[in-house]
Amino acid sequence: MTKKMPNFFIVGAPKCGTTSLARWLAEHPRVYLSPVKEPHYFSTDLANRSVKTRRQYERLFRNATAEHRAVGEASTWYLYSNDAIPNIERACPNARYIVMTRDPVEMAHSLHHHNLRVLHEDRASFEEAWALQEERAAGRAIPKSCAEPAFLQYKAACSLGSLLERLNSRVDRARLLHIQLSRLEADPAGEYRRVQEFLGIPDEARTSFPAANEARGHRSVPVQKLLRLGGRARIALGITRGLGLGRLNERAQGKSMLSDAFRAELVQAFADERRRLAELTGAFE
Repeated sequence: MTKKMPNFFIVGAPKCGTTSLARWLAEHPRVYLSPVKEPHYFSTDLANRSVKTRRQYERLFRNATAEHRAVGEASTWYLYSNDAIPNIERACPNARYIVMTRDPVEMAHSLHHHNLRVLHEDRASFEEAWALQEERAAGRAIPKSCAEPAFLQYKAACSLGSLLERLNSRVDRARLLHIQLSRLEADPAGEYRRVQEFLGIPDEARTSFPAANEARGHRSVPVQKLLRLGGRARIALGITRGLGLGRLNERAQGKSMLSDAFRAELVQAFADERRRLAELTGAFE
C-alpha cells in the first residue's frame, strides 16, 4: 500500500490563528490532519521537533485514506525555520502552503505570553524579555526549561514581512495561500471558503467557527514540566492522542499590559516589517 504523505502544510506563524484553522480543517470529511498538531519534523535546525524520524512521521498519516483529498499538518515554526521549507519541497513536491500572519507587534506580545505558558520564558515582563534578546543570542540568561533559545528572539521570530518574502522566494505563489488573522476573525466563513477552494476540497457549509482560546496560563510549574516530558514520551512511543491532562493544569490568564512607551518602541522596531507585510498582503492586521 502506498504510504500517504502530506500535500498541504500550515506553516505558521505562531499566535496567528493556526490552531483555530487546524481544528476546523480536522473536522472536514475530506481532510486528514496529523493527530499531532505540531510535529515540526521538517524544521531540522530547531530543537522543538516532537517527531524526529521518517518512520514516526509517516505513522502520523497511516490512517489517511483515498477519501481524504487534503492530507496535512500544522507546524507553526516552519515559517521561521531556515530548513523546513527546503526539506518539505524535497520530501513532498508540489505541496501547498497556508501561512497566517498578524500585526508583528501583537504577535510578539502574544508569543511572549505563550512562551511563559509553555516554559520557554521565565521573565513575566515582556519589556524585560525584549531587552534580553541580545544577551540571549549570545547564550546567556536562557531559562533551563527553554527547549529552543531561538524562540526567545522575539524580533526575528515576528519579522513576518521578511519571513513571508523568503517563503515567496522558495515556493511558487500558486501553491501559497496567505490568511490575515484580522480577516479570519472578521469573516471566518469567507476565509474558510478560501482555504477549502485552495485545497481543492468541497465546501462543507460549516456555520460554527469557534476560536481557540490561547489566553491561558498554568497553575503549577512543576506539573507543567511533567506534562511536557510526558507528552514527548507519548509521541516517541507513537501514541498520538493524549488524555487531556494538560487542561487540568490550565487557568485563564490574560496577557500583561504594555506601557505606551514600550508599545511605541515595538511599533518603531517593527516598522519595516509592517511595511513589507503591507506590500505583500495589502495589510498587516
